[in-house]
Amino acid sequence: MYGLPDRLRPLSAAEEQVMLAVWACREPATRRDIDEKLRGKGWAPATVLNFLYRLEEKGWVKSGKQGNHNIYAATVTQRAYGVWSMRQRLDTLFGGDLAAAVRALVSESGCGQSELEQAMKVLEEKHLEAEEYDLYDPYG
Repeated sequence: MYGLPDRLRPLSAAEEQVMLAVWACREPATRRDIDEKLRGKGWAPATVLNFLYRLEEKGWVKSGKQGNHNIYAATVTQRAYGVWSMRQRLDTLFGGDLAAAVRALVSESGCGQSELEQAMKVLEEKHLEAEEYDLYDPYG
């Protein structure tokens, strides 16, 4: 699954919100830490706990004990999840065509000059890395 372990099962939209809260906490996080990050959702502590149980069953978090508190830690980084999510959307919505996705995003999102320049810099860096790799001959 694009760099994520195969053992992980997909997240629902609500589970994704809980994972974002877990990632926003300093690990290991208690349920209260996670509740605090989700305060604006209006979820009861029992609801958050239920989601944490589900996330553990799906392999996204691991739990343990610290004193008399249950603690939680993500098993995947937010960046890895972001890459995986973006790749899924790219494949689903744009048939894997990165140029079409970038074209749509840039033309419709109202990106400012600064954002475009930063994106161009990242693309140029990746382009140069690819050229260096193409020139490398391990058997040379």
